Amino acid sequence: EKAVGRVAPPLSPPRLCGEPCAMLAAPAAGSEGVPKRPARGYFDGCFDIMHSGHYNAIRQAKMICDVLVVGVHSDAEIADNKALPVMRQDERYELLKHIKWIDEIVHDVPYSPLISTLEGARADFCIHGDDMPVNAQGICAYDEMKDAGKLRIVKRTEGVSTTDLIGRLLTLARQEHRDGDFDASKAPQKMDADAVMNSAFNSPGASTQACFDASDLVGRLAQKYGMAAEDVQQLRQAMAVAELGPPAAKMQRTAEDSENMRTRAPVQLLASTRRISEFSSAKQPKEGDRVVYVSGAFDMFHVGHAEFLKEAKEMGTFLCVGIHDDRIVSSTKGACFPVMTLNERVLNVCACKWVDEVVIGAPRDVTEDLIKTWNIQVVAQGSEHQRYENLISGDWDKHGIPKRLGIFREVKSKWPHLCHDTVVGRIIEEREAYLKRNRDRARREDVYYNSKEVSNSPLEAFKEVQLEAF
Repeated sequence: EKAVGRVAPPLSPPRLCGEPCAMLAAPAAGSEGVPKRPARGYFDGCFDIMHSGHYNAIRQAKMICDVLVVGVHSDAEIADNKALPVMRQDERYELLKHIKWIDEIVHDVPYSPLISTLEGARADFCIHGDDMPVNAQGICAYDEMKDAGKLRIVKRTEGVSTTDLIGRLLTLARQEHRDGDFDASKAPQKMDADAVMNSAFNSPGASTQACFDASDLVGRLAQKYGMAAEDVQQLRQAMAVAELGPPAAKMQRTAEDSENMRTRAPVQLLASTRRISEFSSAKQPKEGDRVVYVSGAFDMFHVGHAEFLKEAKEMGTFLCVGIHDDRIVSSTKGACFPVMTLNERVLNVCACKWVDEVVIGAPRDVTEDLIKTWNIQVVAQGSEHQRYENLISGDWDKHGIPKRLGIFREVKSKWPHLCHDTVVGRIIEEREAYLKRNRDRARREDVYYNSKEVSNSPLEAFKEVQLEAF
């Protein structure tokens, strides 16, 4: 069973996402007109701290087969081959049920797939990205697939990785947990002038967002007090120098960061209309549709988010998701947030099969104009789950208008424990293990990026791809 894995219950509702690709099996001799057999592809992974790179690999895998079977490793299998995953087994298994390109799921598959694994999944071939993992024995985990001619390669999504995200979370942990256990109520708030300047000039771990806030503050002060342009420029230059800190301290921090963690991928994840169009459903509300609207940060997208979106969709027939921009998230949750950029968060939400449309950079408040523009009949919000306290003072309620109109609904969370606090806490508990994992993975990523050439880099899989017959 270890070599085959356990087949998960059928996904519901049944669907075929995207346009079918070319069929793989050639018809038997003299059987003209006989339908060709659908091509079945197998794609496996840990799927820990899911990000747009995972989703894009799954999307590409779906583009080169008709039925995509996704295998997922157990916690024990992952721990044996690299490090304990941050997201627990049930959280990883359940999230895959909500991804739009997946047709079937197999649990507890081996880290190094065997021919028997393909047979158990009834798959014709195995699919993986062009960054091949190494197993506990120090050999490529996909050697058997390669040797059997059963391996198909899709392009790695550059600029995002689990290593990168764990690095960001380790940085967050270092900033927020330095003086003891994490307390969400003490997360950095929107700072006044003194606090912003102090953070930008004096804190060795000053965040980029704090510096942005300080820069914005300079502009507002200049306008308020009529500062000369020359003085403003000098102040901005002084801030830039101060943010870097003394040369010795800067070098020490750089050395420490390079040794312990990667907090940014070597290349940038580029936002493009093509990528968004590949992820989006491109649907529009039809006459008679009951439009449901939800909004939020959707940072570090996890099964709790996905379950919430599923239940929200069940309140109507068309689900529109508003995603707040980075500045709104920072102002409400603290300067260290969001962990993922707006582009990353949009792609993650678009990968969820319950989502029909996404509003990018949605307003913080659900306004009357927004409700009328989208003909919204229901506005939903999750409840009874851990969340950061609202950092905006006063009686502000972004759902005030929907409540007054009687269209506001709450959805009880099925995963109340899942939040930033939980994920960061897990990383703190196993900090040394994750630091070692990140050092090893970062070296491998560097090798991948440094050896990349246009000539040896595979093209991404598209719907127009033509497949050879088996």
